[in-house]
Amino acid sequence: MDLITEVFTLVLLDPMVNFLVILNNLLFGSFGLAILAFTIVIRLVTFPLTLRQLHSTRSMQGIQPKVQEINKKFSDPKRRQEETMKLYREAGVNPIGCLGPMLLQFPVFIALYYSIRQTLPESPEALEKLHNHLYPWSFIQHAVPIQEHFLGLDLRAVGSSSTAGLFLVVLVGLTTWAQSKTTVTPTTDEKARQQQQMMAYMMPLMFGFFALSFPAGVSLYWIINTTVGIGFNIVTYGFPALKIEPLIKARVPAAASALAGVSSSSNSPPARTEPDREPRTPNGPGRSKRQNRRRRP
Repeated sequence: MDLITEVFTLVLLDPMVNFLVILNNLLFGSFGLAILAFTIVIRLVTFPLTLRQLHSTRSMQGIQPKVQEINKKFSDPKRRQEETMKLYREAGVNPIGCLGPMLLQFPVFIALYYSIRQTLPESPEALEKLHNHLYPWSFIQHAVPIQEHFLGLDLRAVGSSSTAGLFLVVLVGLTTWAQSKTTVTPTTDEKARQQQQMMAYMMPLMFGFFALSFPAGVSLYWIINTTVGIGFNIVTYGFPALKIEPLIKARVPAAASALAGVSSSSNSPPARTEPDREPRTPNGPGRSKRQNRRRRP
């Protein structure tokens, strides 16, 4: 565990703490603006992961009708799993591809949370601990302590300690709800639709509850992060409620598109075909000249 903590600190936490301090210096000593710029930069850096997750999700959605057919056709769980995995291989879809990019972003967001808390020390002991994370550059070393107020808000104060902090808690819940609404994808599965509706209300309540004990700077980061995320979601997923189409089209494997096309066409009635007709000849239908001569007296 100590090795994991050291790697996490060296690879993620320390670079983010120092980057926040540099941004604070560049943006006129405003740590609130530093959080804003920091969040946008991180979202831009992780956007390829988000886009990859979009492509995987769209590919999975394309073969969902075939998956539902397999679930109805096979009652044996083992056989159902084998047929589903076979379908994934034929379609060129990796089910883990939907979760992989999301899991890779978790350490980044955890490091973001701790870096903001480390950069806003609440005591002399915490300030000394912050110096242990700073690089030995005079430009960075002379920048601390950082101004903790932004627009009259104490970024170190806990969310439940003031009216402004409670306002941020409400914004955390509202932005989380709005982000969930822009990521909901249409589905024909009633169970999946109910789960989406439940998560759309549970996530805002959960993060709003967490924000009550967060420093205001962390809540500000979350609000900015989710707001930027809403914009990225509209760009990639679109927003059907406002009739906004996605600006970035998802790449769906050709095999998945073909399977989706086969599935949709199998539910449609078969096309009507013309009955076979005998070839018509100038001497009568289906007769040759020799047959016509034989019938003459």
